[in-house]
Amino acid sequence: MAKRRFTEVEAYQHADDQYYYRPVVAGKELFTYVAHVPVGGHMPPHDDEAELFELSLFMLEGELDILLGGEEVQIARGDALHIPRCVPVGVTNNGSSTASFVLSFSPPPPNVDLDTMKQSAIDRGRVVVEPSDVESVVGPLSFPGGAS
Repeated sequence: MAKRRFTEVEAYQHADDQYYYRPVVAGKELFTYVAHVPVGGHMPPHDDEAELFELSLFMLEGELDILLGGEEVQIARGDALHIPRCVPVGVTNNGSSTASFVLSFSPPPPNVDLDTMKQSAIDRGRVVVEPSDVESVVGPLSFPGGAS
């Protein structure tokens, strides 16, 4: 078992949006990352991704407006959310601080090998942020491991 500290992991830009994720657990049956959405950040729902995964979301810090299968839900620190397979999810940070959360996938994406995942992000033209620069991209992090 390999131990990973998310503050020592690069952040990958999800798509052409303001949503960054740090892969922390990659296994045969599970994949988990810590995501950061800066103030004003947005990730639209992706129907194609929704078909692939069942998700578990746990808010670490901040607030998010979630578009979950056409329904709007607001979540904040300490809230958990189950996202069934085939339900598109989008996020918007209308709050006053960076929103951070843990997202787990079942089944894991096909490229769960972390080296392959990084190369895939680079090949798709996504921003790869070094661990020491994450806060300069997403804003201050106030939960354990952040600067505040």
